[in-house]
Amino acid sequence: MPRTVAGVSSLSDTSAEELKRALEEAPTSLKDSSVRATAGKARDLRTPFEISNGAAWTSVAEARRFNQRLDESSPRVKVERIGTSGAKQPIQMLSVGYPEPKPVSEAARGSVILFNCSIHGDEPSGREGCMQLARDMSTTTNPSWIRLLKETTVLFTTINPDGWQADTRGNAAGIDINRDFLALATPEARALAKVMRDWKPDVLNDLHEFGPREFYDAQVLALWPRNRNVDPQIHALSKTMVNDYSLAQVASDGYTTSIYGQLVKDGVPFQQIAGDGQGRILRNYAGLQHITGQLTETAADAVTPEEESDVTLLNRRRVVGQYDSAVGSVSMLIENRQTLAQASVDAASKAAQAGAERSGVVYFDGQDDMVPTTPEGAEPHPMCGYQLSATQLTELRPVLELHGITWKRNRDGAIVTMAQPAKTLIPLIFDARAPFNVSEAAPLDTCP
Repeated sequence: MPRTVAGVSSLSDTSAEELKRALEEAPTSLKDSSVRATAGKARDLRTPFEISNGAAWTSVAEARRFNQRLDESSPRVKVERIGTSGAKQPIQMLSVGYPEPKPVSEAARGSVILFNCSIHGDEPSGREGCMQLARDMSTTTNPSWIRLLKETTVLFTTINPDGWQADTRGNAAGIDINRDFLALATPEARALAKVMRDWKPDVLNDLHEFGPREFYDAQVLALWPRNRNVDPQIHALSKTMVNDYSLAQVASDGYTTSIYGQLVKDGVPFQQIAGDGQGRILRNYAGLQHITGQLTETAADAVTPEEESDVTLLNRRRVVGQYDSAVGSVSMLIENRQTLAQASVDAASKAAQAGAERSGVVYFDGQDDMVPTTPEGAEPHPMCGYQLSATQLTELRPVLELHGITWKRNRDGAIVTMAQPAKTLIPLIFDARAPFNVSEAAPLDTCP
């Protein structure tokens, strides 16, 4: 039966009903269609968006002040700078834990969930949902949420302050950061890749918005990683998180849901218009890094007559959808903590073993529901590695380190062997057949 509340059945002393009540009792709960006043510290920590009742989005400067107040108000919260944007603005990450956030080395050995809040600057609702959820986690006294934070570090990143400030999709250079997770050419993508490498999240939820249209008008959409090189168990867990947790949580609030990228008529998908398997997209990159992940998209325009007539209602629904999806992915982690952690370890091990044995198929095209249609789209006889020149190694070394890719120097430069956990990424970065490769290197049939 699909789960519609943030249950915690894996914790022996906590029930799903307890966490449902915790969500309902959280300060300034977004279960309400309007922002309700709360007492004490939580009332003082309302976001500008909440104060305006959905009439105005929180600005970059206001968000920084909000984060600082949150940090100062609770030991559960830490705000840190994880990078610098192209326009030299700080890229912030907010971590939440109990009684305080764990340091990265300790957190990476436990449970970590990462929310990437609005990678596109003109998609504000994810940022608002993240700020409100972080505040609710930092102020609630409910034992269920506190038990959650004792075992899990929750990370919130907003990596595109330049696009946020300019209200543009891309960063200050006009680059779509969500197409940069192979090349890592932008400082924003590099900052997030480093977080993923160092903190080793079990779960990632990447928050976006979309423009609804005919046959594409659900209020909230979601999707799992679809790249064919993603480990099957990571793929299955991600799909479960989308369907049985995030979208189920959203539906429990009465909102319509569907799968991102699919046109649907009378409940039946009939055309795919987005949501492919490109490894350079964060949703897919997370899967290739053995992280159970998903994309969330809320409809940025009105879907109902009520939303059409009241923009504040529309804006609040946009934020509620993000908040609910986030709660669903938290629920996925709580109920499947050990399974998720083991799946990530197993996926990394299986990738390294397959690379060493040269087993399986390497895919350059296609996606989970579509096999490549050309010979160039797949390699059934995998290479053992790639030969890099000395110049390539010098140029690419920082990128390889961020991806967690290792190499061994030789007289011609360096060999990047497929016998490592990053085997899923390596051909997409170096092979001439990969449509978004970073640099073309020679595939090897014989490796030392």
